[in-house]
Amino acid sequence: MRAWIYDALCAVILKGTYSNLYLKDHLDELPENQRPLATRIFYGTIQNWGLCDYVISKHTDRTPDPKIRILLAMTIYQIIFLKKIPDYAAVDAAVKLAHKRFGKASGYVNGVLRSVLCDKVKLPSDTLERLSVRYSIPLWLIRLWENHYGLEKAEQMAKTSNAVLPVYVRRNPRRIGEEEFFADPEIERMDADMGRFTGSSAARHPFYRQGRMSVQDPGSFEIVKFLDVQDGESVLDVCAAPGTKSMAIAERLDSGAVDASDVHEHRVELIKTDARRLHLKNVHASVRDARNLSDAGLYDRILCDVPCTGYGVLARKPDIKLKLKPETLDSLLPLQAEILEEAAAHLKPDGKLVYSTCTLDRKENEKQVEKFLDSHPDWQLEEEQTVFPDETRNGFYMARLSRREQSKAADDGMKQIVQPEE
Repeated sequence: MRAWIYDALCAVILKGTYSNLYLKDHLDELPENQRPLATRIFYGTIQNWGLCDYVISKHTDRTPDPKIRILLAMTIYQIIFLKKIPDYAAVDAAVKLAHKRFGKASGYVNGVLRSVLCDKVKLPSDTLERLSVRYSIPLWLIRLWENHYGLEKAEQMAKTSNAVLPVYVRRNPRRIGEEEFFADPEIERMDADMGRFTGSSAARHPFYRQGRMSVQDPGSFEIVKFLDVQDGESVLDVCAAPGTKSMAIAERLDSGAVDASDVHEHRVELIKTDARRLHLKNVHASVRDARNLSDAGLYDRILCDVPCTGYGVLARKPDIKLKLKPETLDSLLPLQAEILEEAAAHLKPDGKLVYSTCTLDRKENEKQVEKFLDSHPDWQLEEEQTVFPDETRNGFYMARLSRREQSKAADDGMKQIVQPEE
């Protein structure tokens, strides 16, 4: 099992493979009874990579080979966090694996790990530096959160980035009623639509295969409810892939339709595949650049769930931690603004648009909306919410926008004045 975990971590850390996709493709290689522990060590090492690397740096004078660093990190994770695994057993397994893979370097591995066992982890005394090391969040991001949301929220966000979040499933009301859905022993009711899945694999559950349920974080579903789609309305989801929110909207429409688009063709295929699985014929998926919607019409509701830095979903997407760099902090701001500007041009006069992200950065959230409103005085902010991550869900931001009443009246007046030629 340790060799499998090591190979999996090498694929993610050295080759850039997405952790969730690696598990999807390779977890079946392990006996079923080993999969939960292997998954925990795999994800736990990625989530706590910064802390493990910090510990390594305190117990060796040289920079280890990247592959050896991974073996050290996954073992240190077990020593610090998995109390049911005896320290000597974790170290012994690592040394044996090092001997098979690296030969004489196993002595170096043994020496570093024995040193770790003899010396407890000492975190920095500075509050922000301690949060950074303890939760494997770069110091620049801790400082940004502290500046934007205060120290208490910064600590909460850092801590929950390492949480093992529950799996939640969303009921497809077109395919299954509440009573039957929540009668399943592997689904614990949250509300009429959402339940906590307690089984081993939601994707293998009959309800999933039959199109009766989907996996979705409760915070993500809050955005769907925030859009407040009414039956019979037309909806545009401009950055839709893989289609989770589009499906949730479409499932709740007896009439009306959802146009779900994405710039990447292979990701549009994900939308189409999920629509077929859920038996939804009111979802129309297409390849479309959200910065150029010239071929789109006008819609009652528009969802701009724009590309973002993803700081709110670190618990479910720990790979992001491995790629955090301060120079990329503001790189998506121009794209987000461009998408919002283009989408707004396709909203009906009395429609509503929701701008949303899965990040926690005021520049990408509140400031982006403020900038749009400053340049569009005929628009207004109806409501905005920040869903902070906790032990149960990811973090999100959402803002619902619409045109002001006088703008709507002006549009109606133009319609009366400018009549089509006979």
